[in-house]
This record gives sequence, structure tokens and C-alpha cells, in this order.
Amino acid sequence: MVAITRLSEMRIVFAGSPEVALPTLKALHASSHTLEGVLTQPARPVGRKQVLTPTPVALAAEELRVPVATPETTEDVMAALSSWKPDVVIVVAYGRMLGEEELSSVPQGWWNVHFSLLPRWRGAAPVPYAVAAGDEETGVSVFRIEQGLDTGPVAQVRTYAIAPHETASGVLAKLAEMAPEPVLTLLEDIDAGSLRVSAQQGEPSFAPKPSRNVGSIDWSKSAEDIYNQLRAWGDEPGCFALRDDNEQQVKVISAWHDVAQGGLRPGELVSHSEGVSVGTGTTAIALTSVQPAGKSVMQAKDWFRGLPPGVGFRA
Repeated sequence: MVAITRLSEMRIVFAGSPEVALPTLKALHASSHTLEGVLTQPARPVGRKQVLTPTPVALAAEELRVPVATPETTEDVMAALSSWKPDVVIVVAYGRMLGEEELSSVPQGWWNVHFSLLPRWRGAAPVPYAVAAGDEETGVSVFRIEQGLDTGPVAQVRTYAIAPHETASGVLAKLAEMAPEPVLTLLEDIDAGSLRVSAQQGEPSFAPKPSRNVGSIDWSKSAEDIYNQLRAWGDEPGCFALRDDNEQQVKVISAWHDVAQGGLRPGELVSHSEGVSVGTGTTAIALTSVQPAGKSVMQAKDWFRGLPPGVGFRA
């Protein structure tokens, strides 16, 4: 048990950037604690026209009339903290590594909301890696940030059962909605002097920022592995196959595991009542919608009808 003096008033700073951080930001603002300010990433160019766009957290904080800082250096972070004088900082997907000077400047520490059951899937993309691996369970871990990569002691854990057909984006949305409750419980424990933390137990696994080719489909793999890949990376950055006649890329928009269809070679295409079946190393994957190179999203059966005879995907 960590002994902490009870505070007369909790002064909070929130650090986060993307949309998944918004439920926790809004919960802190609505709580009995004082949200002194928000740290977020600077505005970045977005879209084809490269319009300079603030982060979702910056926009939400401005609507809530909470001061916002977009530091780019340690000095900038320290200046914001010096102005706001927080007792504790809550972090959700901030997107910035923190040094010892920043971490030691906050009396009750920096606490990170991580969307996995640590030490499984430490790193930037825990949810899609969990889905791609076929994990049946994940969750939310709230831990104290230290110099290591997601290595700090854990104060709060909530578990979540991954449904067989859930996508990574769907799981992440559910976890984001779960996050405020353990964060507010953490703050209550700090305020009451009853905080308990536990060192992470077990062999860690890692979820680094994915490569550009993470969505490239190898049809020689099992249908289960490919379906998990589609669930994990189909929304972002997207999954794709290559035609074996011209190497053109075909993005897979929607698909499902067709356990009844067997006997196809990896990458072989045949008509299916709902679209197109593709052979894998085991059973088949049924495609229902695709996006061919240079074209709009279309029904897979319509795309298949326009193919030359015998065309398939490169295995």
C-alpha cells in the first residue's frame, strides 16, 4: 500500500489527443475534481488539402472552456505544468514520450489509461494486435507512467470479452467508454490515501506502430488467421489482396469466415451467394464488398463478374 496524504482538492491535468480519449476527458470535467488544463498534440495537416486541424481532444476542451496547451518540447510541457500546478495527470493516448523531468514534476504522478491487460500488448496499438492474435479477452489498465514502455505499476484493471466478430475499432470504442470509471476510482483512492498498486506480472508482449504492409493478405494462411487480420486492420489502415494477373490491389471492405466452403486453392476465387469465396490454407473467406484500385467501393459479386476467367489473388 502506498501512503498518500489526503488532498483538500484534486487539481487534474488531462493529456490526450484522439477521439478515444474524449469519454475520459468529459468524465473528468464533469467530476468533483478541478480540471486545470489539457495537454494535446499540435494541430496537423489533414486530408488531401492538408488543412491544419486540431486534435479531437483540443476541440472538445475548447468547447468545455478548459485551457489547452500543445507543447512540442519538454520546456513547453514544464511551462504548462508550472502554470496549472496539477496534483495528478491523467493520460489517454497522448502520443508523446515523457522524460524524468516531466514525470517527477507532478506530486501524485502521471497515470496512463492503456487499452489492454498489461503486460500483454505494451505499445502503441494494443487493440488491433489483440484482435489479430485471436485474443478472447482484453481490457483497460490504469498504471503509473515511468521511463519504461508501459512498464509501470497498475492501480486499476477492468476486463472486456471480445466477441468473435468484433472489429478492432468496435472493441476500442467499447474500451474508451469503459475507461472513465477506473480513472475516477483511481482519483478517489489517491484523494483518500488508499491507493494500492501492483507490479505487472507475466511475460510481456508488444504492439508497436504497425508497418504499412500489415494489411497485406497472405492467402496461404488459415482462414481464421486471415479473418482475424481483417477484423484487426480492416478499418485502419485497411486490408488488401493482389490480383495474380496484373498485381493490382483490391481492398477488402467486408468479409466473413465461410467455414462451409473448402477445397479451394489459396487465392482461388469462386462465386458465392453473398459475394465471392476465396481459398485459404484451410477453409474459405467470403468477400461481400471490395474496392478495386482506382475505383469506388462495390459489391464483391459485381466486381467478380467483371473479371477475366481464371483470375485469382496472389497467394
